[in-house]
Amino acid sequence: MYKFFVTSSIVCVALFLTGCYSGTKTRGRDIGAVTGAVLGGIIGHQMGDGGDANVIAGAVLGGVIGGMAGKGIDDKKEALEAAEAQRQYEYEQEVKAQEKLEQDIQALEEQRVRDEIARRATAEDVKAAEREAARVEAELAIKKKAYEESQARALRIQEAQERIAKAQEELAELERQEAAATN
Repeated sequence: MYKFFVTSSIVCVALFLTGCYSGTKTRGRDIGAVTGAVLGGIIGHQMGDGGDANVIAGAVLGGVIGGMAGKGIDDKKEALEAAEAQRQYEYEQEVKAQEKLEQDIQALEEQRVRDEIARRATAEDVKAAEREAARVEAELAIKKKAYEESQARALRIQEAQERIAKAQEELAELERQEAAATN
């Protein structure tokens, strides 16, 4: 009965301490140490004559071994996280480099096209381009004027409709007043 009580107490203390260390960076080491101490204490209690010296020796030895194992897990986890962060950083740098390269290529291609046009253009080509620009600008001016006139007509129609609606309301009110006066 005494062995059961001691074993249960050690397990409860270990679970309590494990919960206390759940948010720290050395969680694996702490959990390993507590778990190793509990298991070492239980083994020391069961294997020996049940004396406190065996329980304490087992708990200390188990705690040391469990702490070392847990620290190894913490170190591996930290190394994996660092490697993943490095990979993510390198990926982001590669994406930025590719985007810059694409922009540089596009700028060079645009420059090449401009240079090619400049190299092949004759005086007649320039005059033709200027005539086309003047034609397009004139067409644009005509369309802008037609649009503005259309907008002005639409505004006048809207104002006329508002006046009609107001006049109809006033007429309906007068008719109600006449009907009320004759009754």
